[in-house]
Amino acid sequence: MALEPIFAFHDAQWALYIVLMQLPLIVKPSPYRPLFFVPILALTVYTAYSTKGRFLDDYYVNLQWMTYFWTASDHILLTDVQRELRQVPLRHPDDKNGIEHTSLWRRICWGNSLFFSPRGVGWAHEPTDSLPPHPPADISRTRFVLQRLRSAIIFFLIHDACNLHVRWNPMYWPDGPGYRTSGWMWRLVATASWGLSASTMMCLLFTIISIVAVGSGLSEPYAWPAFMGSPRDAYTLRRFWGRTWHQVMRRFVSAHGRRVVQALNLKRGSNASSYTQLYVAFLISAIIHYIPEVIAMRSWHGGAFIFFTSQALAITCEDFVIWLGRRAGLESVWWCYEPLVRRGQMTEGLPVSVIAGVWKGQWILPPFPTLYS
Repeated sequence: MALEPIFAFHDAQWALYIVLMQLPLIVKPSPYRPLFFVPILALTVYTAYSTKGRFLDDYYVNLQWMTYFWTASDHILLTDVQRELRQVPLRHPDDKNGIEHTSLWRRICWGNSLFFSPRGVGWAHEPTDSLPPHPPADISRTRFVLQRLRSAIIFFLIHDACNLHVRWNPMYWPDGPGYRTSGWMWRLVATASWGLSASTMMCLLFTIISIVAVGSGLSEPYAWPAFMGSPRDAYTLRRFWGRTWHQVMRRFVSAHGRRVVQALNLKRGSNASSYTQLYVAFLISAIIHYIPEVIAMRSWHGGAFIFFTSQALAITCEDFVIWLGRRAGLESVWWCYEPLVRRGQMTEGLPVSVIAGVWKGQWILPPFPTLYS
């Protein structure tokens, strides 16, 4: 058995973990600040040998835990946060002199805002080209809340329908036949059901939080772009992972990728630099999803590592094929469909959208039985 549990997981571990991650964001810059990562690492090892007694509880606790772990690595080991990161626009007059020169209370508020802004919304490092558009600046709180309530109902209905399918389909049962025994059509249905279930649950939770934050006056509607991008943007694997899927991990996977590029002394903007960062990003994502599998199943045979690392390989192949097409002079609208999307001319009836969907399916479906069998 891998990582056989020794301890019972307590909620106090979460409280301690959050405190340990926020302290380095509050203290003033110091050459000793990286030492804050030592207790975080120790607590993470302790948690790996802890259990809540149920598979799903252990899986989701450790999935969130590992996401925060890499966030802490970025904030503590790679980035001098108070000197390199800033809110836009500045939230307090004293911030213009640098957050490190403000009061303790202001640094606590600043660090709390940074910690709970994993996508960088409202910060200078916000990936504006990758996130969904912000709500209109002039939208009222009432209208925002009503729109998000409608979205929450839709997310709930889709999620519930997917859960009904999970309860009905023997492929999901612990003693069922598994995914490998079923045909490709049922694999497609199971994959779509799982993907919709996971995405709508995340969107539902995010939407509820946005309703509470804006409805209570704690936040402005403009600060809450949608959690997921439009499915219409997902006409390549690169765009699916980089635009349509949530961008919660973008900041820290990019930071670690850049650090690896610097360590290898690769030229900025080169193919070597770009693809090194791509593979580092999916390697980190693979680790984040694989370790919770190991801890929850107490087995090394989870499939998440293969699933996520294969996405980087697929994107590389995808880029190569597009490059070959352009080198061959295939510059027609049937090949270069990105301008069509930008001009709003792409529709689902275009053959290229069908081809793109099949291509993505070839890389999402084959690893999926390994991931969850």
